[in-house]
Amino acid sequence: MIHIPFTLLAYLFNALAVLSNKFLLKRAIQPLTYIFYISCFNLLLLLLIPFIKVPAREVFFLSSFATCLWTIGVYLMFLALKSGSVSRVIPLIGTFLPLNLLYFSKEPITNNQFLAVLILSLAILLLTVFDFKGKLLFQELILSATSATLFALSYLLLRDAFLLEQFLPVLVWSKFILIPFCLAYFINLIISQKISIKPKKVVFTPTGLIFIAGQAFGSLSEVLLVFSISLATPSLVNSLQGTQYAFLFILSLILAKKYPTIFEEKFNKLALISKILGLVLIGFGLYLLAS
Repeated sequence: MIHIPFTLLAYLFNALAVLSNKFLLKRAIQPLTYIFYISCFNLLLLLLIPFIKVPAREVFFLSSFATCLWTIGVYLMFLALKSGSVSRVIPLIGTFLPLNLLYFSKEPITNNQFLAVLILSLAILLLTVFDFKGKLLFQELILSATSATLFALSYLLLRDAFLLEQFLPVLVWSKFILIPFCLAYFINLIISQKISIKPKKVVFTPTGLIFIAGQAFGSLSEVLLVFSISLATPSLVNSLQGTQYAFLFILSLILAKKYPTIFEEKFNKLALISKILGLVLIGFGLYLLAS
């Protein structure tokens, strides 16, 4: 399966993005602000427009609609994070997403691939279930499930676009639809006088640099993930999300030595066994996908 190395690298970058954002968790999450900055990073791809061809109208609409659904999915994910816990929301979305893709996908997959998707989804639960903290709210569950569904539909629409056109034209022109949102939000910042007059004092602070690093890792992750979707059916690509939690688990253990108050991992024997079983299932799932 040619997509596996790119997908694994995408989830490694995403794990790094999550780790960088752990430094910022004490700050209030403003969903539209986060989406604005994510969209601005995505708009950098428009610099490639002079070097690629204009896709067909059908491809442009498919990819644009996919971008809209993905952006709304991110917004709902942040709303879920505001009402719930990071340790629940992200794994819930990671579990719902490949199952949604299996349900909605029109592309056939083999029995081994179907089994691998189920095994890798179970691995996510085993790796994260003991990290769940507090009471699961109905609103949090609905927002997480809806976000995962929108992500799934977005990836399926992108896959349809990739079957009609090459990777770069689809990737780049799919971001054009973000311009109106970024302009509207920027104008609103100016009108409400919430825009910073001295951005250097914000950007070059530790918090600003960590935020930029997180956004850069997240953007690289998304590009690689979209590239993987251009190579294989989305259900197979997103089923590997369990590797992200494996990376998080391993990297957190390493970083805990230097930043114990942020990355300290505390778990009992049952939780440790659950995480080890999750890692084993990821290995088995990868074997099934590659066979």
